[in-house]
Amino acid sequence: MLKKIQATFGSQDILTSYFDREPQRNLLLLRPAESTNDFQLLDVSDQKNFFNSPISYSVRQHLGKQEFSGFFNFMYFTFPSEDAVKVFQSQFDRVGNQAAGFIGLNGLFLLRLDAPQIQFVVLSIWQREADYFNWRNSQDFSPLLPYLQAGPNIQQFHQTTYTLEQTN
Repeated sequence: MLKKIQATFGSQDILTSYFDREPQRNLLLLRPAESTNDFQLLDVSDQKNFFNSPISYSVRQHLGKQEFSGFFNFMYFTFPSEDAVKVFQSQFDRVGNQAAGFIGLNGLFLLRLDAPQIQFVVLSIWQREADYFNWRNSQDFSPLLPYLQAGPNIQQFHQTTYTLEQTN
């Protein structure tokens, strides 16, 4: 089971240079859906970090397959307290209980940022972009809807989407 995901951001040229430098790692270059800048490079090899400016996540839960291809959606949640996280995790569990029925789901991860702030990421990987949007508009997603805007249980939310550009 995957325990850590490391990430870094940058230009396509700089990030692709890691493929030659680290051929033994499982690296994924992700192209942002809305621009040609700010590519993201994920290291899903569960090895010690090697990035200069890493963002490190602990894998808290993984549902579905561990297939890193297709359409990637990252939902970032910043919480005011650990108590707020407990409520969120129970809602995520409700969503996760339905994961086997999500058409086109390659993998669903709950990640925690390895930093002092209380930030979690729901990383969902889909065969097609339409599969993600169908899930997002379904009843299966409804337990997470209250977390998509700031309120008493969440300080900040944002999301971003990517497609797989290159892997090694």
